[in-house]
Amino acid sequence: MYEASIKAQLIDIAKEVRDLVEDAGKAAPTPSGGMISDWLGMCQTCEDRLQDDLLRMAAVGTIKSGKSTFINSLFSGDHLKRGAGVITSIVTKVRAADNLRAVLYFKSWGEINEEITQSLRIFFAAGMRPGKEPFDIRESQDRIWLERALESLESKYLLSNDTRNMDHVLLGAYLRGYPDVKEIVSDKNRAVYYEKDEFSRHRDFSGSEYLSAFLKDLKLEIPADSLETNIEIADCQGSDSPNPLHLAMIQDYLQTADLVVYIISSRTGLRQADIKFLTMIKNMAGMNHVLFVVNADFSEHDSVADLERVAGHVREELALMISDPSIYIFSSLFSLFSSTRSDLAEKDRMRLAQWEADNELVSFSRQEERRFQEDFRKMITEHRFSILLKNQMHCLDELLQGLGEWLGLSRDVLTTDNAGAAGLLDKIGKVQQEADRVRSMIQTTMEGSVSQLKKEITSEVDKFFDIRHGNLVPGIIEFVRGYRVSYEAFQPLLEKGDFSDALFSMFQAFKQDLDRYMAENVNPVMIGFIKSKEGEIARYFESLGAPFRKMIREADSSNFSSSTEEPSLSLDLSTIKKSRGISIPSAAATLDYSGTLKTEAFMKLGFYRFTSGVKRLFKRSGSPENRDLPALKAGVRRVKKETEASLVFYFKSYKENIKFQYFFKLIESISEEMRFQMVNRFSGYQADLLQLKRLADENRDARGSTISAIDDIQTRLAAVKRKMEKVRDSL
Repeated sequence: MYEASIKAQLIDIAKEVRDLVEDAGKAAPTPSGGMISDWLGMCQTCEDRLQDDLLRMAAVGTIKSGKSTFINSLFSGDHLKRGAGVITSIVTKVRAADNLRAVLYFKSWGEINEEITQSLRIFFAAGMRPGKEPFDIRESQDRIWLERALESLESKYLLSNDTRNMDHVLLGAYLRGYPDVKEIVSDKNRAVYYEKDEFSRHRDFSGSEYLSAFLKDLKLEIPADSLETNIEIADCQGSDSPNPLHLAMIQDYLQTADLVVYIISSRTGLRQADIKFLTMIKNMAGMNHVLFVVNADFSEHDSVADLERVAGHVREELALMISDPSIYIFSSLFSLFSSTRSDLAEKDRMRLAQWEADNELVSFSRQEERRFQEDFRKMITEHRFSILLKNQMHCLDELLQGLGEWLGLSRDVLTTDNAGAAGLLDKIGKVQQEADRVRSMIQTTMEGSVSQLKKEITSEVDKFFDIRHGNLVPGIIEFVRGYRVSYEAFQPLLEKGDFSDALFSMFQAFKQDLDRYMAENVNPVMIGFIKSKEGEIARYFESLGAPFRKMIREADSSNFSSSTEEPSLSLDLSTIKKSRGISIPSAAATLDYSGTLKTEAFMKLGFYRFTSGVKRLFKRSGSPENRDLPALKAGVRRVKKETEASLVFYFKSYKENIKFQYFFKLIESISEEMRFQMVNRFSGYQADLLQLKRLADENRDARGSTISAIDDIQTRLAAVKRKMEKVRDSL
């Protein structure tokens, strides 16, 4: 619990600093509030960031690799539903807490109906939906109509390339789950809490493909002495889920994760699906903080040597993607059973007893698990935790330094005679003028630099998203144009004269393959590009600040103090983005191209009117398959053309969104943070002290008590500084 102790100490120190600032404002009040008001704002920001200091770890891997079991073993209890399958579309987030609590965040009726409408557009062409009113699942006639429509489609559209059609799955889930949630879901997003004895009810939703469709988010709080309360562990969907949206959701969480634990089943070793997913993580520039757990199945291995053989193969294959991978071999299920022994069913107690009889295997697994826990804690501490704490320590140092100088100058003004005070204020005024000059120089330079950086980012973003020569769109267009359709698969439909069904089935398979291409190939490259530009932006500002630091030190009003250190600059992008509400567009957003595609290819053109028009291009002679096959090929060409146009339009819009709503906002926010850090010590001391001097002259009887109060605050401030030094020495 070392990290939690350091964090708690800093939170206490931040509160003490805030009390000091408030007391200083009471002891030496100024009508405008002056620096006291600014410092109180800094105190609040520092406290907020310490309280919201969350570290994120993603547990990922293929379906049935043991991700939920692994997380359950960390929390020493069977809390997450194991083997929930591939349909659940929720990343379950788990945190250590004092009591059991599950928080289920439900979609609103508006969001649910909108999702249904989107799927209906792709399933039911113009003319199939009676009436023009919006679909509302709360209306019984709409549910009856949808149920009948799905039944009529089931035999034709249930599978796309041997995979369950995800639109069909979603529509069916909403229908089947509706009776159980109709009293829970509302017109607004709603959170439902299951605590203590009711905690396990969350499994009814997380483990059901029907009920999970209604969830927007799922968070679990579980007591765990071995884990810090500021660590969130995410149980992600299987990386080989057939639903591209699941993969996009994993990608979204990986962008925020500080650490990734990749689970590999010892039964299968590293499979092609693992290689594909790990390559994706690498393209996202996210392989720097990954731990690999070979989840041992004791029932499949009769010796440590056999386990090490599997791990050796895994290590060899991983070495092709990452140098010196960190690999750990232990059984999460054995660990879970060991910690929940008294609650096990008889069958599981027998399995545990059988495993425990193999001392060598058990000893090896426990040793590897301890090694993992040590390295896991070390990586968390060194990577993100220390960065977060050091940033807030820097903030507190600045506050203490500035407050100390302000108190010292205030006391000098109050204890010096009129002539001495006038000379002191005159000296402060000259320093203030120099500070203003440097501040103005920084402001001007920053404005010019921000403008130039925006131009450079604009050029690079435009180049990356260029339709013909960029890193992204040409590959997507090539995929669309080169997509091969197996026309033989549609012959049975053509022979029955079901031309529309054949074309629609083709489109379903094409769209699902395109969605997966987007999730597997487009998103990782795009996320990797964004991360690389983020790093370049941060380095640009850090190098920009270097020439100013010495200048600030010389011009700073701290000329009245003994400190000679140059002000440091600390830019933590994740903290800056979170405090200003800046985030990368969701990875799932790349699949929104289909919204435009659905409208243009089917609604606007009218799917059935379109297919009829294509068929009229060909003579109605011969057998149905002979006259319809050329029409089907023409329909494929038209679908590809419409898809390409939709993709080009979509990525033009996406490019502008990334540019203006993300990169430009990030640049402006870093610029503001940097200006604040570099010039916040350029205080309005002169105005504050002049007001203090005037008030003291008007009420000379209060001068003594003001000086006494300042002396008391200075004594307390020195004690807080000593606490800070102890914390710093412990890091």
